[in-house]
Amino acid sequence: MKFVAQTTSESELLALAKCHRAAFPNSLASALGRSYCAQMLSWYLSSNKTFLFHIEDDSGKCAGYCGGMISDGTLGTGSASGMAQYSFYPALWAFITHPWVIFHAEVRNKWPLLRKNLAMRLGLRKKVHFNQEQKKQLAKDPQAGLVVIGVDPAYQGKGCGSILLKEFERRSLEDYGMKKLQLTVRTDNTQAILAYERNGWLKTSSDLVSTTMEKSLTK
Repeated sequence: MKFVAQTTSESELLALAKCHRAAFPNSLASALGRSYCAQMLSWYLSSNKTFLFHIEDDSGKCAGYCGGMISDGTLGTGSASGMAQYSFYPALWAFITHPWVIFHAEVRNKWPLLRKNLAMRLGLRKKVHFNQEQKKQLAKDPQAGLVVIGVDPAYQGKGCGSILLKEFERRSLEDYGMKKLQLTVRTDNTQAILAYERNGWLKTSSDLVSTTMEKSLTK
C-alpha cells in the first residue's frame, strides 16, 4: 500500500477530524465532537507560520496527519495558547452541547490553561504574549515545532508514523528553512518516544509529566 502526502485544505478538515478522533479516542478534543476537532485543526491553516498535512492511502482515505508551527517569535504565543484562543468559541459551544465533558479528566489536567484563556476572553486578564527577550531568543534560534501527529489505528504498523515524520522534516527544511526541530511528548508515552528515537530524535529534557526532544537537520 502506498501513501501520498497532501497539504490539507479547509474541505478536508472533517476527514482529519475523523482521523484525530480515531487516533486519540480518549482525548478531550475527541470528546467535544468531530465538528470541534475540525475547528481546532483549522488553526494550522490560519497563519503562514503554521502548517498541516496528511497522508492518504490508495483509495484517498486519510491514514494520518501532522501539524507544525514555526517558532520564531512572530506569532506572539506558543501553540497551546494560540490554539486555545483561536478555537475558544467553538470550544465553548462544544461544552454547551456536550455538558458531560466537564467531567473529563483532561479538563482537570488542563484547567490552568482553560482558566487563563477564559479570563483573557472575558477581559479579566491581559493576553499573554512573548516578551521582547523571548522574541529575540526565538528570532535568534528559530525552530519548527511538531505540535501534533496522529495515525488512524487501522493504518498503524504500516510505517505511517515514520512517513509523517519524514514529511514534517522535509517541509520544515525546504518550505521554511528550519534546521532545528522540537517536540514535547508525555513522558509515560514510551511507545511514541521510542518511535521518535528510531527516527533520530534526541531527548533534551524530561520530568514526570513531559519530555522534550529535538532533531537537527542538514541540507
